Amino acid sequence: MKKFKFWLNNARKIALPQSLLPCVTAIVLSSGDGGFLWPFIFPVVLGIAAAHLGMNLADDYFDYREGLPSGKLRSRLIAEGSVRARMEKCHYIQSGEATEADLLKAVLCFLGFAGVMGLIVVVGQFFINGWRSALMVCVYALTGLLLGTQYSGGPLKLGYHGFGELVIGLMFGPLNMLGVHTALTGSAFSPDLCILSIGVGCMVTNIVYVHSMMETSADRELGKFTFAHLLGGKKSQISALAIMSVVPFFCLAVNILCFGWSLWYLCALAVLPMSVSLIVSTWKFINNLPRNDQPRWWMGPMGNWPAYVEAGIDWFLFRWLMARNICTFFCLIVIIVFLLVMFL
Repeated sequence: MKKFKFWLNNARKIALPQSLLPCVTAIVLSSGDGGFLWPFIFPVVLGIAAAHLGMNLADDYFDYREGLPSGKLRSRLIAEGSVRARMEKCHYIQSGEATEADLLKAVLCFLGFAGVMGLIVVVGQFFINGWRSALMVCVYALTGLLLGTQYSGGPLKLGYHGFGELVIGLMFGPLNMLGVHTALTGSAFSPDLCILSIGVGCMVTNIVYVHSMMETSADRELGKFTFAHLLGGKKSQISALAIMSVVPFFCLAVNILCFGWSLWYLCALAVLPMSVSLIVSTWKFINNLPRNDQPRWWMGPMGNWPAYVEAGIDWFLFRWLMARNICTFFCLIVIIVFLLVMFL
């Protein structure tokens, strides 16, 4: 149990909501479809959580093999305020708490458990809905595994070529939500859920992308080539943030117009002011313009703010937490509206 907790903490369990919130949203929306198999909820949720944690550790493993930045470089960047530099990967190997082989075993254990959970669903779908449903569950799962390993691993190493944020959005958005839908209903594809999942994927992308925008210089020194670097100029960077911030609302509008979704889903527009604030405050930050990074009640929970200020990371967490809260509130509103429309 002690060893499990050790790897659970080092697998960055704090990031689990990025995968589980879209998963829960897909579960709730799928519950209204015919053939919904509620017992599969448990292996689906456990499998996605384990796969996410395993992929985080796999990212550490591949980065470690590539070679980590020197301690002196990290120390200098931390002194300059870099949050990325504080996120020292594989510190447990450097401190002697674990070895590279231990890390690889942990990766295989998490992914192996996820595979067992997936196998339960595949076998169940095979006997209930036939081989086509089982095959589609495999397709979604294996595509996610392929993209996850190629995030930092070879030969593609997508995260080293500026596509890491987009890979995260695709995995936690469309692949996650459509895979959950297929696993629970046996249906290979849901057009309206696909459209919604694109919007959710954009919001998840923004959580990591806004960090890249704020730390382009530090990332470059640390050897990271992010989506912000790929886009180049600041106008291109902010335009991408604005597009991904607006897409979720456009996706809802498409589902209302084309698939008869209730107008009540427009309640999600309540988070639009947060999206606008995220765009404006990020633009001011990357251009060193005067700004007021103070949480407002309508921005959602932001933890122990005085402690963040004292630690000197309030400039980072203000926008990062806002991006997280936008995704959280959007999904929660969609879930609540679905339940109200279904049962009232």
